[in-house]
Amino acid sequence: MSMKSLGGLARAAVLASALIGAAGLPMTVMAQPGERDESGLKKFADVSKDFEKVVSTADGKSYYNLWVRQKDGAMIAELPRGYENQRQFIAMTVASGETYAGLQAGDRYVYWKRQDNRLLLLEPQVGTRSTGDQESKSSVERLFTDRVILDLPILAMGPSNQPVIDMKDLLTARAGEFFGRAAAGANARLATLKVAKAFPENVEIRYEMPTAGGILKQFHYSISRIPDNTGYKPREADTRVGYFTTVYRDLGKFTDQEKWVRYINRWHVEKRDPKLKLSPPKEPIVFYIEHTVPVRYRRFVQDGVLEWNKAFEKIGIVDAIQVYQQDEATGAHMDKDPEDVRHNFIRWLSNDIGTAIGPSRTHPLTGQILDADVILTDGWIRHFWVQFSEILPELAMEGFSPETMAWLETNPQWDPRVRLADPAKRNLLLAQRARRGITAYGGHPIAAIDPRVGMGEQDLLGTHEYDGFAGRTSQAAGLCLAAKGKAFDVAMMRMTLDMLDDEAFDALAAARGEGGGSFDTLDGVPDWFIGPLLMDLVAHEVGHTLGLRHNFRASTIFDLSEINSEEVKGKKPFTGSVMDYTPINMAIVEGEPAGDFGMNGVGAYDYWAIEYGYGSGDLKEVLKRVNEPELIYGTDEDTMGPDPRDRRYDFAKNPLDYAKSQMELARYHRGRLLDKFVKDGDSWSRARRGYTITLGMQTRSLSMMSNWIGGAFVSRAKKGDPDAPPTIQPVPADQQRDSLRWIIDNSFFDEAWGLSPELLSRMTVDKWLDEGGFREAMEDPTWPIHDRISGIQSSVLTMLMNPTTVRRVYDNEMLVPSDQDALTLPEMLDTINAAVWSEIEKAPSRRYTARQPMISSLRRNLQREHLDRLIDLALGQGASNASGKPVANLAILKLRQLDEKLAGLVEKPSGNLDAYTLAHLTEAHHRIQKVLDANYTYNAGGMGGGFPTWMLMGQPAPEKPVQGVPDYPDSELAK
Repeated sequence: MSMKSLGGLARAAVLASALIGAAGLPMTVMAQPGERDESGLKKFADVSKDFEKVVSTADGKSYYNLWVRQKDGAMIAELPRGYENQRQFIAMTVASGETYAGLQAGDRYVYWKRQDNRLLLLEPQVGTRSTGDQESKSSVERLFTDRVILDLPILAMGPSNQPVIDMKDLLTARAGEFFGRAAAGANARLATLKVAKAFPENVEIRYEMPTAGGILKQFHYSISRIPDNTGYKPREADTRVGYFTTVYRDLGKFTDQEKWVRYINRWHVEKRDPKLKLSPPKEPIVFYIEHTVPVRYRRFVQDGVLEWNKAFEKIGIVDAIQVYQQDEATGAHMDKDPEDVRHNFIRWLSNDIGTAIGPSRTHPLTGQILDADVILTDGWIRHFWVQFSEILPELAMEGFSPETMAWLETNPQWDPRVRLADPAKRNLLLAQRARRGITAYGGHPIAAIDPRVGMGEQDLLGTHEYDGFAGRTSQAAGLCLAAKGKAFDVAMMRMTLDMLDDEAFDALAAARGEGGGSFDTLDGVPDWFIGPLLMDLVAHEVGHTLGLRHNFRASTIFDLSEINSEEVKGKKPFTGSVMDYTPINMAIVEGEPAGDFGMNGVGAYDYWAIEYGYGSGDLKEVLKRVNEPELIYGTDEDTMGPDPRDRRYDFAKNPLDYAKSQMELARYHRGRLLDKFVKDGDSWSRARRGYTITLGMQTRSLSMMSNWIGGAFVSRAKKGDPDAPPTIQPVPADQQRDSLRWIIDNSFFDEAWGLSPELLSRMTVDKWLDEGGFREAMEDPTWPIHDRISGIQSSVLTMLMNPTTVRRVYDNEMLVPSDQDALTLPEMLDTINAAVWSEIEKAPSRRYTARQPMISSLRRNLQREHLDRLIDLALGQGASNASGKPVANLAILKLRQLDEKLAGLVEKPSGNLDAYTLAHLTEAHHRIQKVLDANYTYNAGGMGGGFPTWMLMGQPAPEKPVQGVPDYPDSELAK
């Protein structure tokens, strides 16, 4: 054999090797024997044999030229002319096979680069740039380089003399490079082509293939050109107005204030005729309502989208947003794919989950919004029968700071996620925590965002709580929880309507303008109730797609009396923004609603935000209005701060009024659960479910009011802004005291829970050992009274006595002049102590028995919880910040004072104490004495303010005693 022949075989072997796809999969387009060009590539005619060109337009123009082989779905593609100098946008969507199929799954800002007979797909580095001198630009270019995502062989040169690639292999065998975990286990050999469309500016391709577990999923790719310059002018972000941002670091600047450049994310919307006061836009924002949206809800969805036109009209743009209905029955707009990057859709997922999210895709250089799809799901309308252990911890922990979350990492006994969990699952939860170890910021959702590397390529949009750019190519709306609040509202309304008698129901219907009690019922809920809620939810999510972030402060612009007044009712929105999570206004007086149930349009802040983002006026003049009362703004990261107004699901300027109304409603429902809520023929488990909803109302209110203790009002105003309030201003002392007293009254005492033997004897569960009832089947038919109530009371003590709240109360004392009133740390602890231990303030005046104890079982649990907290505080376990030592001293003082009272009752008992109370108080006395007798060598024990490492980590004690830790084996502390 000649050397020439050997060389040809070698080249063939190299080519065959190059044609092996990712993960060892063979290429879907194998080169057949034939002639090669001077580069060693096959002729296109050989590569494209048996393929048909994809033609989707009358003129046949296509961004990529696509050819498909029908028998096996193979596809080849010719890159567009000038690809070397083009940036391209690959938008990905899991189109089927997942609970959230249809939700934008990410995007890639990429370009192709040829290297010999291979193509590299690269992602430009855009996070660090330079607008400085040439030396700076050269250095940045050298240090911060682009990233190769993947490479693949060139099959041939196409008819336009551009490289041809195996598109099926790229999009199926390499699906993991684009979809991450969603494509785990994908079997590219079984991939079938579902969509192949070629348009002048984009191509739409969708493959279906089995993934992990054999689940069939469809993966949709929308590939388009993305010019660096579209005529769009970026607009700088300002902290006073809440927009998502596109952020980069400019190392051509030499101050920290200048180097971080932030552009707001917004559409390119401008007047067609700038001379007109009111002009249509050059290019409107067009939304299509997907055909899956139920007919009965479509008008409310449309109204929610179009509501934003009022804000655009205010800045002179008429019909900035247009809405069209896709309809399967008539065929209208059915040719449009929701996954197509050119089209914006309102999509409806029937997945039995209460979620809504409004993500958008943006140009990574400028922040120009390119595409948006709102996702609505049906679960929030259908039900709110979630498990107690899932919803209560969320409500109890709303607003917890990273500092408190970190404290809970080493103090799981105080963590609502543990205390409110099913008792049968607690050991599992603790074991899981021990395995994962300590997490940053105590596992706070903000810790999931790494601003250096983004949320992670494998994370689908919507898996994180916090809004923001966070390193992604496009804006991520985060996990919007507005629908979850709406689900709670619908559950409360269903309960209320179920309890109304016919006369009251007719009166309510008549008050809504429905004569004779006749109105449309949508999925069991009156249209006059569910319609405005859905409209508000859609407007909220569309607001996200316009670039707006949450505004949780907006719900505090009016008092509850103003909200239910004739000046507001039916005339204007009762909050400043639809971007808040505003609960329903459940104020019904004599069968008639006192005010609007929900928002009836975009608010004053929304108008102002649109003016800043889309108006053409002087932005400095726009921002001068920042301190107008209706324009206040606070967003997601503010919810963990000291301002109690930055709160999800709160309501009114003085939320204490709202909390009172919620508790009145809870008591109203509890008194009617057995007679009105459970109907003839219903299971008695309905009583348990109904009571759980009232516990949710109660816990949400308790958590809401706890934020006011140690709170401070924070202003985003800048120096020189007109009428600016103080930047930080502690909440008035009387307001804090009122909040503390309300929390105590509605959680510390037995009467707050509305429990009776009659109610408890009916609170059972249904037993269905199947997918729909397994969780309840594992529960005890007898409701765990002490465990549940103690869990909430423990969570309340965590709300009040966590390190963040204690520190804020302590720090606020220095923010208030000494000659002015302030809530002090001693006062707060005294108030809590007095309420918890009120029974021991005086000697028992009569004889008590085990059936009628001096201190009830629920109160004994509360006192044990409180004593544990005082002991932890006394031992320096309560806080690692500077307030730890003063708090420890105060806790020791309180323990001494408490012990003196206990000693008088238990050392020489009068005989009037029942056995339960005597045993309980004797143990408390014994424990306090052991702690007070302990020396202060605790602090030699190691981490965590004095406790040794083995105790903090939940490990067994060493065989030999640890120096400095007293031995009192009978106490709970030793356990």
